[in-house]
Amino acid sequence: MGLPRRQTQPPPPLAPDGALAIIVPAMRPSPNPPLPPGLAASFETVRLLGSGGMGAVWLVRDRFLDRLVALKVLLVDDGNSDRRERFLREARTSARLEHPHIIDVYRADETDGVVWFSMRYINGESLGDRLRERRTLSVSESLRILREVAWALAYAHARGVVHRDIKPDNILLDRDSGRAVLTDFGIARDSGAASSLTMHGSVLGSVHYMSPEQAAGEDVDGRSDLYSLGCVAYHSLVGAPPFDGTPQSVLVAHVTKSPPPLGSVAPHLAPSVIAVVERCLAKDPQQRYASADALAGALDGVLREVEASERALADAAPGGLLSEADALAVWQRAAQLQAEAAHRMERSAMLQPARPPATNPSAAEQDTDADGYRVRDVETAAIEAGISRQYVALALAEMRARGSSGAPVVRVSEREDRRFTLLMGTADRAISVSRVIPAAPKATLQALGAVFTSPPRSFTVQDTVNGHPLDGGILRFKVPRLTETYSHPSLAFDKQQALRFRLEQIELFDLSVTLAARGTAAQPACEVIITGDLRAGLRQNVKGDLRFMGGAGTLAFGGAAKGLAALMGLGLLSAPALVGAAGASIAAAAATAVWYRWLFRGALAGAVHELQQLLLEVERHLTREQLFMGEPVRLPSPEGRSP
Repeated sequence: MGLPRRQTQPPPPLAPDGALAIIVPAMRPSPNPPLPPGLAASFETVRLLGSGGMGAVWLVRDRFLDRLVALKVLLVDDGNSDRRERFLREARTSARLEHPHIIDVYRADETDGVVWFSMRYINGESLGDRLRERRTLSVSESLRILREVAWALAYAHARGVVHRDIKPDNILLDRDSGRAVLTDFGIARDSGAASSLTMHGSVLGSVHYMSPEQAAGEDVDGRSDLYSLGCVAYHSLVGAPPFDGTPQSVLVAHVTKSPPPLGSVAPHLAPSVIAVVERCLAKDPQQRYASADALAGALDGVLREVEASERALADAAPGGLLSEADALAVWQRAAQLQAEAAHRMERSAMLQPARPPATNPSAAEQDTDADGYRVRDVETAAIEAGISRQYVALALAEMRARGSSGAPVVRVSEREDRRFTLLMGTADRAISVSRVIPAAPKATLQALGAVFTSPPRSFTVQDTVNGHPLDGGILRFKVPRLTETYSHPSLAFDKQQALRFRLEQIELFDLSVTLAARGTAAQPACEVIITGDLRAGLRQNVKGDLRFMGGAGTLAFGGAAKGLAALMGLGLLSAPALVGAAGASIAAAAATAVWYRWLFRGALAGAVHELQQLLLEVERHLTREQLFMGEPVRLPSPEGRSP
């Protein structure tokens, strides 16, 4: 059954040229406007963050306070007092709203006729940017963002402020704190203001997220923002807003049509999530939540349900509950990975196993399931011991990769660890290479998929662990076996097969890839890190080394035995001769061990080099794509690249 339709007046009429009568500022600043000269005495320009209808925003350093702030400037003043007053009203409205999820305005002023205000700089991206990069968000992430925006709206509505332009681009996501921050109160209606700048019957806002009453040019209250937030929720869960098309058709749809049922376009959603979003999208404001506070409470409830469901699925999955031995293995492995990352440029660094952090009181001890340790408790205990969550996730990904394939989980005793180092000549237990690629994370991920899965590599995508790769999750690849390695050693010199040849030599067939955003909005960059677990390969190579040593010793002793037989025939057999035969056997075995050690160390160094070349190929692929797609290509300087 569709949502009830609200009987209201039709949308505003069209202008004579057929355009929709939507009031927007006429100013069009230049694509890269400079900071007005009069502001240089107070602010040091870092970079332009963006420009729009009301002005431009720079990241600047406040010379007096010595801190980074965002500076919004009204670039052109052509005598339009309404535009100037609307700009100042945004500053005044934001400044009197002090809330953790609303942008902080520090100061508003006029310098040499230029009107400006400074506000807190949010180190991150907008929800709009994230949706353009990823199309949709996970259910729990969407609900968390929506709940925080609802908290902000509840605070603003209680003070008589209706935002009227809730959309993904006006929701900032702080990378440092993880918080959602509401911004841009440029067209907000403030009941405490002395006058209103919005005429009855005029329409301001973004058509894809506009409430029916706002689209019809009627007076609105806080429930209009709830409809807009429902549209944002729909977009983040489905990948597109409820209605699309021309501005006029979208406005008409908001007033007269029901959006495609959320359950049909996103069948994976729980009924409780669907019910909350669809109630926000009711045409009649009376049928929506009575307040933003009520909506925040509903979102909080369904978020708890979703998180509980996600935890239950994680616990039920293979490796969801870890035994004490598995938990210890994860802590040890995460410590090794963290040490490997810290010494990536110092390949000779020793990696020492970590003591299990559960020796001290921790969450892992306080919340131990009868069947073992919950993953989140293992992670918490590791963080308490100074091990980053990223490396715990990598360790768990390796464990689950082997567990899901039926292979035994790798556990290494101290004795075996010493044997690895002695025979193979390396203290490394992980292979790790990285490269900073001058492109946005989404473009980098697409290029990585194209290069990794295409011949001659032909890696297979297994799954992702710990979330989407663009959110810090781990992308796991399976490397196909190259059985010709042992019969055709010349493949080491074949550029097409060299990588798989080296990985076959060190017995490494699972690779984990993580992405980390670097750079800025103006100059995006992404660090790609490839990690592999060497322990299973080391074990196989140690076995091979011992077999070769035994074979060489046996052959040497056999040759010596023939000589002894001849000596016995001549009556010359003596104790020194027996010692010499045994010494020849030992020498042959030792020489074989040295040769095998040299061979493995060369294969390991070759694998590192080939993986670096693989990342270079990803960068070259991106450059080619940008060149032939007609997009600007920014080539980094050699010194700006990571090894």
